[in-house]
Amino acid sequence: MVRQRRVGIVPGILQTGEYARALLQRSGTVPDNEIEDRVAARLARQSLFSRDHPARFTFYLHEFVLRLPVGGPAVMSDQLHHLLRMAMRPYLTLRVVPATFGAHAGSAGSFTLMEFAEFKPVAYLESETSSLFLEKPVETAAYQHVLAALAESTLREGESRELIATLATELYADREDHDDRA
Repeated sequence: MVRQRRVGIVPGILQTGEYARALLQRSGTVPDNEIEDRVAARLARQSLFSRDHPARFTFYLHEFVLRLPVGGPAVMSDQLHHLLRMAMRPYLTLRVVPATFGAHAGSAGSFTLMEFAEFKPVAYLESETSSLFLEKPVETAAYQHVLAALAESTLREGESRELIATLATELYADREDHDDRA
């Protein structure tokens, strides 16, 4: 099982190509000639969802991530609709920390906790210029506690999908290329 807490952006594995491209273009650290390769690599990771027996994924996103207008209205509308489609998959759980909750267990930053049947859990921390894997039981237990506390402070799955759908409608219903069939 993979459980991930993201503070400021949609997790890479859930990003659309246009959302990823907009993020990378604004990053300030990615050379223009590398953007398309990085977008392709990010999208290629989504093949994990196409396996015969995909791993179980749980994502905790703060409501602000859904409201941050990355790439403009059309890009964000597509991204929110993509999250809704992904949230319908039986092996993927998407939960939103509502802004009204205030400070919460995951406020300290983004991380990924990977739990395996045959191996000890591993916590993965990523920054702009480095990454870190934590394997000591005391370290991974801390992240398990954070996730347990987050599970208590987030919207349930159905409520999370409703919020995403509401934001997609409220924030992006009047975009110029709006399609009433979506």
